[in-house]
Amino acid sequence: MDEKEIAELAATVATEAVEKLTETNRKITPGDNDVIVDKSPEDKLLEDPKSGFKSMAHFFTDLIRAGRPDGEASETLKSYSGALRKTAGYMEEGDLSQGGYLVPEEFRATLLQTALESSIVKSRSTTIPMATNRVVIPALVDDDHSTDYFGGIVIKRTGEKEAKSPTKPAIGQVALTLHKLTGLVYVTDELLEDSVISIEPIIRSTFGQAIAFVQDHDFLRGTGVNMALGAFAAGNPSLIPVAIEAGQAADTILWQNIVNMWSRLYPAGHAKAIWIANINTFPQLAGMAMAVGAGGVPVWMPAGGVSGLPYATLMGRPLIFTEKMETLGDLYDIGLADFSQYIIGEKGGVRFASSMHVAFVNDEQCFRFVLRYDGQPWWLSTLTPLNGATLSPFITLAVRA
Repeated sequence: MDEKEIAELAATVATEAVEKLTETNRKITPGDNDVIVDKSPEDKLLEDPKSGFKSMAHFFTDLIRAGRPDGEASETLKSYSGALRKTAGYMEEGDLSQGGYLVPEEFRATLLQTALESSIVKSRSTTIPMATNRVVIPALVDDDHSTDYFGGIVIKRTGEKEAKSPTKPAIGQVALTLHKLTGLVYVTDELLEDSVISIEPIIRSTFGQAIAFVQDHDFLRGTGVNMALGAFAAGNPSLIPVAIEAGQAADTILWQNIVNMWSRLYPAGHAKAIWIANINTFPQLAGMAMAVGAGGVPVWMPAGGVSGLPYATLMGRPLIFTEKMETLGDLYDIGLADFSQYIIGEKGGVRFASSMHVAFVNDEQCFRFVLRYDGQPWWLSTLTPLNGATLSPFITLAVRA
């Protein structure tokens, strides 16, 4: 390499060194007095559309595990919970157990809520709007057809010129006195404003369902003390508990029980009655069999056996399973009723009101729900027919303990 080539190489190396130095000097290196503006870990977490969770399933799995009696929040859930503003109060955006998880980011804007059972009695009953706190309804005392009709009407066969004896029906009374069901909830302004799911319709829906559930339970099992008197309650004077079979085992339902219950339903109710049972009676119903010789024939098994959809009727009438009836083997675990003979009084239905003033200083909205109602069986006693055993619109099965 001659002197010229060495000079050119030295110039090239020097140029590259100067360019590297210039590029380095262009970069800003913070000094002791420089201020670096950066976001906190909490801000970064809340800006993450998933808030650190891999998926919605991950989010709800962590919530479920943390909610168990011996559960502990995962680190991801702890970080998310810590990033949210928490205050002592009622339904808050920052309290996961009280609604904070209703503020989703990337997850679907859909609330998966468990729907309560639909009302059983009300749509099938005789409902009377009430304008006052108490209403007295006339009721015919039709209790014994072996001697008269409607508690006193006697039909006679009289001869020519024979005197007629006057008769009249006995009139009783069913009194409806309004009782009150209420619900109250406070919701923070943050939860109302920030949740992509509208909270007010959710509150209306859930409280409405809850009140309807309690009201329906009262119509079925209410004691009559500060509540409706249920069709399947000890205070119902027209309820018939059908005796069980001799030697019948505890916690069982036999096909003969079903037949006997049907035989005690007053005939005019056959076209309107429904069966109501706790869901844990299903195995007994599905296993019912009629004895034939040394064996038995299933009486409530669909043609396809267990591959077919279970029947939804008994004796041709709808069968509704409900948690409101008692557990298998207890009195009132299964019943048969014509609810057109149950009378309901209501004043205005469920009333909903909201106010921002009750907890104004806490930035909370108050939602209130009120229902005034009552219910009573219309029959004042069972009916003794002209021939046969007593009849009623309300039938249940005696205890099998």
